[in-house]
Amino acid sequence: MLFFSNILGAEVRDQADCVVGKVFDAVILHTESDCPPVIGVVVSDKRNLRQFINADSIENFGKNYLTLKNGFLDCAVDVPQEKDFIFLRDTVLDRQIVDLAGVRVVRVNDLQFGMIKGEMCLVTLDIGKLGLLRRLGLAGLNLFNFLQPELLEWKNVRLLGDKLQLSMGTKEMVKLHPADIANIIEKLNLNQGSELLQSLDKKTAARVLEELEPEIQRILVESLGPERAAGVMQKMSIDELVDLIQMLPDRKSKEIMENLPSDSTSSVRKILEFDEDTAGGLMTTEYVSVFPSTTVKEVVEQIRQSYQIHRGIYIVYIINENGNFKGVVSLRKLIISEYDQTMDELMDNEKKPTATSSQNILEVASLMTKYNLTSIAVLGADKKLLGVITVDDVMRHFVPHA
Repeated sequence: MLFFSNILGAEVRDQADCVVGKVFDAVILHTESDCPPVIGVVVSDKRNLRQFINADSIENFGKNYLTLKNGFLDCAVDVPQEKDFIFLRDTVLDRQIVDLAGVRVVRVNDLQFGMIKGEMCLVTLDIGKLGLLRRLGLAGLNLFNFLQPELLEWKNVRLLGDKLQLSMGTKEMVKLHPADIANIIEKLNLNQGSELLQSLDKKTAARVLEELEPEIQRILVESLGPERAAGVMQKMSIDELVDLIQMLPDRKSKEIMENLPSDSTSSVRKILEFDEDTAGGLMTTEYVSVFPSTTVKEVVEQIRQSYQIHRGIYIVYIINENGNFKGVVSLRKLIISEYDQTMDELMDNEKKPTATSSQNILEVASLMTKYNLTSIAVLGADKKLLGVITVDDVMRHFVPHA
């Protein structure tokens, strides 16, 4: 096996054993091959000009040397510019890779080659500390083999343009929890993070966006552009969407609002009317509400039709024809009730605690703790149901960077 660190800077000798230059880079073809062959090397000649040597003209790859079959002038051609050529020094070495198995971002410190069917092929990427020592010429310091190579097989690597390499495809990425994907994006640079976010479907991207640090949220949204950003943001929960819009500069938030669908815009404006430190500013308008005369069967059907826009449905809120809050029915009670029973029959006679839209969030949190509530209805001065606050909303308010 031969490492890239053994090839970079290696002397290039022609058939007369004369030094004609040094290896500057190695090139493979962008194919689906598990172990793509090296199709040539870029050589920096004695005049410091870069020339390309085809693999067919190379007699031998060795540790710190490379020999040619003929004279240098007979082998050297201009460096090709084909799009399907991968220049390993520029595109792979020192680049970051998203290692989905370990849910981490790692750096390519070295590359490992091997002879397969008479061709020098790229086999693995070394992401360990030993690869870095080898690059620095300090591999001899690894006494007693304390450090072992950490290798990723090339066949598991995918390229997104020339900026980001994924150890698995996007289909595997979306299987991760959004918080894990967010952690990965936070370790990448802006271009890579934006590239990764855009590679996800809009629903997954929205959930990941919700998990990012506020400052990174703002930067990524601004980099996406108003149309693409709005497409992702409309999939966010309303309360998270409002928080993000409030962080953006006025011009950018206006552009986003213009590209959001009318129902999202209406909900956002409704919450923006309230101070962000009040119940009205923290509430979400995404909840299930029905009339007292609605049957269990009708409620279940409504939930089936709208479940995609709700992260979790545990409580059904009961309102009258004027929108006034009447009570709640838990999902548990719905499940064990008969289909023809109405919400009026299932509601508890006991008055449920509620919050007012102007109430301080600390007071709301105390109220939810006192009565052991997972969510609480937020009412206006006219007792109409404006929204709900969940325990998750309260936790995110007090521990925003968890």
